[in-house]
Amino acid sequence: MKVITFLIFFIMIFSCAKKEEKIIAQVDNNKLLLEDFECNFQENDWKNMKIEEKQEYIQDWIQLTLLSQEADKLKISEIPEIKSKIKSAEMNIKSNALIAQRFSDLMVSEDELFNYYKLHKSKFLKKSEEYRLQRILITDESKLDMIRDEIKDTSFDEAAKKYSEEDIGRTGGFVGFISKKNAREVIWNTIIHLIKGRYKTVQIGNAFHIVRYTQTRLMAVEKNFSEVKEEIREIVIQNKKEEIFENLVEDLKMNADIIVNYEYIKE
Repeated sequence: MKVITFLIFFIMIFSCAKKEEKIIAQVDNNKLLLEDFECNFQENDWKNMKIEEKQEYIQDWIQLTLLSQEADKLKISEIPEIKSKIKSAEMNIKSNALIAQRFSDLMVSEDELFNYYKLHKSKFLKKSEEYRLQRILITDESKLDMIRDEIKDTSFDEAAKKYSEEDIGRTGGFVGFISKKNAREVIWNTIIHLIKGRYKTVQIGNAFHIVRYTQTRLMAVEKNFSEVKEEIREIVIQNKKEEIFENLVEDLKMNADIIVNYEYIKE
């Protein structure tokens, strides 16, 4: 319901500077001043709000004021149950204002964010695909066609054992699993676009790499600090808010006389 939304909206507490009195709406003796209206919005929200949206909120204020005045005329606000709700709402607004005031100076440094990351980085994971790379490496380009024929006639493993110019060729040319992080960019970009078991030749410097992958797997790897910085900022801010709130309540409890009697609420 629009009225309920408006009620919730207008109990939000924001700081705002004193401005020249400008009446933008009035119902009998109740006035809506421009400064009061602006105070219900954050500065950026107010600047970006369309005139149609502002007009809608003003009409909501008029409706709310009319309904409130009628409730006063009918003495509805004098009903004990309603009085209690009004009192609770007032306490809630005051409490939120106090909490907002304590939060207003909250700051989070870059060091705090990075320290949190170092302590909890194992919690910030992402899935990384890895490919089991198999390779035949040669430096004589004239052998490429012969090696391709060998692969067709026998197998990639046998061709690697026979022609590869590196030690791993003796065991079939298996390099192991590679990821985007530890592989050469040209090799990685080639492998990820291959169909499993198919091969392609990549030239790097004076060497020719005939590459393919035989297996894939997903691994959980830690995200780097830049990837999670803003997420960590939200966590650290929330933790600080909870700490500020808990300390505030504990301090207030220590300096207050509190009596609780649960007897009256027992069934």
